[in-house]
Amino acid sequence: MKIGLITIGAELLNGTRTDTNASWIGQSVESTGASINWHMTVNDNYDSIINSLDNVPIDIKIVLCTGGLGPTHDDITPSVLYKYFNDKPLFDQKYWTTLKEKFKTRGIEISESNKSQAMIPQNGKIIPNPIGSARGLHFKNNNFQLFSMPGVPSEMKLMMNNYILPIIDKKNQKKNYVKLIRTTGIMESSLFDIIEPYLNDNNISLAFLPSFTGVDLRISSNINDDLIIFLGKILPLLSKYYYADDNIELEDVLGELIINKKKTISTAESCTGGLISNRLTNTPKSSSYFKGGIIAYSNSIKIKLLNVNQEIINKYGAVSKEVALEMAQGIRKRMNVDIGLSTTGIAGPGGGSKAKPIGLVYIGLSTSNFEKVFKFNFSKNRKTNKLMTSQAALNILRNYLNN
Repeated sequence: MKIGLITIGAELLNGTRTDTNASWIGQSVESTGASINWHMTVNDNYDSIINSLDNVPIDIKIVLCTGGLGPTHDDITPSVLYKYFNDKPLFDQKYWTTLKEKFKTRGIEISESNKSQAMIPQNGKIIPNPIGSARGLHFKNNNFQLFSMPGVPSEMKLMMNNYILPIIDKKNQKKNYVKLIRTTGIMESSLFDIIEPYLNDNNISLAFLPSFTGVDLRISSNINDDLIIFLGKILPLLSKYYYADDNIELEDVLGELIINKKKTISTAESCTGGLISNRLTNTPKSSSYFKGGIIAYSNSIKIKLLNVNQEIINKYGAVSKEVALEMAQGIRKRMNVDIGLSTTGIAGPGGGSKAKPIGLVYIGLSTSNFEKVFKFNFSKNRKTNKLMTSQAALNILRNYLNN
C-alpha cells in the first residue's frame, strides 16, 4: 500500500528544525508492509497546504499530515482541512472543560486561543491525544483519507501507534517483517564484508544506517521465516559489535548486563568530561552498580584524587596509555568497586601535535585480575570525539562483561 506524507511548518523548510518525524513515520509505516511513496514539506499558509492536498498522487489512498494543530495564529491546518474536506467545525464544550482542568492542575492559566483545540469536525473524526492538548483529525473524501497529527514527536507517535498504524495494518494485504539491529565499533564497509556471503536470498533487504556511535542495520523481508533464518546466520558473527535491537541504547543494555553480573563500576574521565557517567546514570537502577566518578581534567586532580604518578605524567604525558591505566586503577581502588573505567585524550580543536593528534584517545579498564588500555584515533570535532569515546568505552565494558 502506498502512503502519502505532508509535513507542515516554515521551521522545517528554513532549517530551524530537522524533520525527525518524517523518518520515524517512514520506518513505522514500512513495518506494516506499506511504504511512504510521496512526501511534501510545505509552509504553514493556506495556499501551500491546499496545493499539497491538490497534488496528492491518484494512487495514494492514505495521507498522513503533521504540524499546525497548535493554538497560535500560524497553526492553520485545522481550518484549511475543514474547508478542503467540506466539513464544519463544532465546539466541544466537554473537551474545553477537560482542557481547562488539565491546565489548572499544571498551574497554567489557559488562553482563549486554546478554544481552537476544542473544535471537532461534524463529519470527520477526532484522534485522541492522551498527553497533549491538540487532538488529531481524520477526514475522508472520494480520493483519499487523511490523518492530521501534531508536530510534537511524542504526541504524533502516540497517535500513530494507537490509532493510525492499526488502520494501515488492517488495510494492507502485504506484510513486511523488519528487524533493526544495532552495532558499534565496526565500520559500515567491514560490517558489509561479514554479511555479504549470506546475501543470496532475494527475500532479504538491507539498509545500513551509519552514525557517529555505530551502524544500525535494518533488515526486512516479506517472509518472516526467511528473516529469522538470516538473523540466525549473521548475529553470531557480529557478537563483538552487535549490542541491541530496535532503538535501545548501549547504556541500557550495559545496565542490565552489569546488574546480571553483579558488578560495580566507577569512572575517571578526562577528555569525556563526565559523559560516560552521565550515560551510565541515564538508566534505571544505575545506583545499584555505579558508585561515582571523578572528572580528572587537570593533572593535579589526576595526581591528588586518582593517585596517578607525577613521574608517569612527566615521562609519557597526560594523554598516554600509562596514565589511562593508572587512572583506571586509581578510581577502582578509591571507590572500592569491581571495575574502573578511564578516558584521557585530545578532544580538540587545539592541543594536538604530530605525535599526539586531535582525536587521540586512550581508554583504560581495570579489575582485580584484568587490566588493559585501548587506543583510538577519532579525528572529528570536539563534541563528536567525546561522543565516540564514550561509546567506545561503554562497548569495551560490554565486551569485557560478556567475555
